Amino acid sequence: MYFAPLMAEGESGALIVHPFWVLVSIVNFLVLLYALRTYAWGPISRTLDARSARIREGLELAEANKREQERLKVQVENTLNEARREAAEIAERMQQAAEAAAAQARAEARAEADRIREKGRADAQHMHDQALAQLRGELASMVVLAASRLLGREIDAQQHRALIEQSLAEAGSELRKN
Repeated sequence: MYFAPLMAEGESGALIVHPFWVLVSIVNFLVLLYALRTYAWGPISRTLDARSARIREGLELAEANKREQERLKVQVENTLNEARREAAEIAERMQQAAEAAAAQARAEARAEADRIREKGRADAQHMHDQALAQLRGELASMVVLAASRLLGREIDAQQHRALIEQSLAEAGSELRKN
């Protein structure tokens, strides 16, 4: 046995506590505690505190970034909504402008068509009146010529022509009524 010299000869195998060894153990413990506290505990504490501070800063930074990201997200959403609203307003204004331009073009085309139609009517009426006047003049001349041949003598052409034109005007107004 290894502990045989510590045991006395007649003693049984009971555990014996010697005060010397208890005192030595306490002193060793205190020396070890002082050495650890002086040389190891300070650097370990500082390292743990620094690491804890870095982790805390990282969490705060992450939280700040998250809040900033949420704020930017809301800002972007507001900007997009504003841009959509402005685009809808611009599209509406452009549509109204196009409709107004189309209405104006139709009105101008209608006015131009009416003007052309009126000019055509006026030209046609003018040509009709000219043709009618020319026809009256020729007819009056032919009637005077025919009457002078029938009568065998020349009558007053001025009076006869006035009488014929009056008759033709009355006949023309009768035709227009019908």
